[in-house]
Amino acid sequence: MLWGSAISSYQAEGDNFNSDWWEFDKGKSSKASYFWYKWKEDIKLLKELGQNAFRFSIEWSRIYKSENEIDFKSLDVYKEIVDELFKNNIEPILTIWHFTNPIWFSKKGGWANKENINYFLDYINLISKNFQNVKYFIILNEPNVYSFKSYLEGTWPPQEKNLIKAFNVLRNLKEAYIEAYKILKNKSNLISFSQNLIIFKPYRIYNPLSLISTILNDKIFNFWFIEKVKKYLDFIGINYYTRVLVKFFSKYTYNESSQKNCLGWEVYPKGIYEICKRIYKKYKKPIMITENGICTDNDFQRIEFIKEHIFYIKKAINEGLKILGYMYWSFLDNYEWKEGFEPRFGLIEVDYKTGERKIRKSAYFYKELINLYKKEVIK
Repeated sequence: MLWGSAISSYQAEGDNFNSDWWEFDKGKSSKASYFWYKWKEDIKLLKELGQNAFRFSIEWSRIYKSENEIDFKSLDVYKEIVDELFKNNIEPILTIWHFTNPIWFSKKGGWANKENINYFLDYINLISKNFQNVKYFIILNEPNVYSFKSYLEGTWPPQEKNLIKAFNVLRNLKEAYIEAYKILKNKSNLISFSQNLIIFKPYRIYNPLSLISTILNDKIFNFWFIEKVKKYLDFIGINYYTRVLVKFFSKYTYNESSQKNCLGWEVYPKGIYEICKRIYKKYKKPIMITENGICTDNDFQRIEFIKEHIFYIKKAINEGLKILGYMYWSFLDNYEWKEGFEPRFGLIEVDYKTGERKIRKSAYFYKELINLYKKEVIK
């Protein structure tokens, strides 16, 4: 079984000048977690902490600075990262798209323009030719969240609030995923996408609007995309963080008496077991936990979070679910989109002024758990 952690390019690398997010937040992410400059040091830390897998993403805008300009030097750096991971017996889990787009792509209408899918497939062809040694691919990260944040809630670029466009974006991402899968797929790799799955519960169980809204949220947010691409999934990537109480449609709240992370999300460890059981029963496919983590300034809270969630992962495995791996989010403190640098998710503390790394006690605790479970019959 794979035990590791995850980052994304824009949130961790730094200096992604050609990304739509860089333009949107006026370079606020700056050097981010300095991963672009310290990746060799970080891979050594991964090995020191006993992790045998690492999920990271390639920045599309770093490779395609313009429509027809490929930065082969940057591409080579990503290839070097993969090779260094292999040298250290760490399985790379390569994410190809993690929310961010090249500025030129966005100016052509981004994912709302169906014709733009071909630009993404050019990118996929380049990845396919250059990363044939990679076994695990995540083509898209959380298309449901991207559509909601960028085209329904309107808080992420391009900051539009249009229900029809939001669904068009989801459909275009679905088409892009299927075609990308066909390009990438060979006999030796395993391909999926990462889906943010939330435990939805009605705020008032006897309120019809609350009940209907809960069902709709579950069906649309959690399962629409999976249903549309289920024939093109070698496993199912699950990003799990929280449970929400649904008042009406997209009006949510959290259990007032429950523990929260620093963003106010409820900490509900049993939910990772509940969602894995549902997914495995419904689709009969292997599962990988591609993200699961907590932002907190209290590292003892992070330790408890890891212990409780892995307890439920072990429970699912012991009941016969095929779990390929568990990736804690995140390996490093990183730039958390609209929330900026304040939320601290990392196993590794990062000084954002200098890039200095400091291993948290939770990282060593996670290492101990990994060693413990490796001794058991968990495969």
